[in-house]
Amino acid sequence: MTSSLHSVVVEIVARDVARSVDFYRLLGLDIPDPDGPHVEVALPGGNRLAVDAEEVIAGMHAGWTPPTGPGRVAIAFEFDAPRAVDAMFETLTGAGHPGTLAPHDAPWGQRYATVEDPDGTSVDLFATLP
Repeated sequence: MTSSLHSVVVEIVARDVARSVDFYRLLGLDIPDPDGPHVEVALPGGNRLAVDAEEVIAGMHAGWTPPTGPGRVAIAFEFDAPRAVDAMFETLTGAGHPGTLAPHDAPWGQRYATVEDPDGTSVDLFATLP
């Protein structure tokens, strides 16, 4: 039997699902209002972003405990113009989210910045430089 990858789901384990949803909505994702401890949204390209409360993961994996520091996953959002990176960085940091790398012109040809979501996940913002 041959199988093929159908899609990728990026899953955020959140202390507060509603707060995480608000963060990702600021990035432009049209996430429905959660009606429980899980919500997900389709992403461009056929993939999905899911947000699950910590208790969902703990219920699926015996012995799991929430991490005490940031995870090892970063999520990146590509924008159509360098000025959009600056604007989104200002929107997110203005809403109280930590900016860990201010917008700058990276040597690899992108306008690049990093913020943290409510659970400490690194979220990179980038656009190709002209």
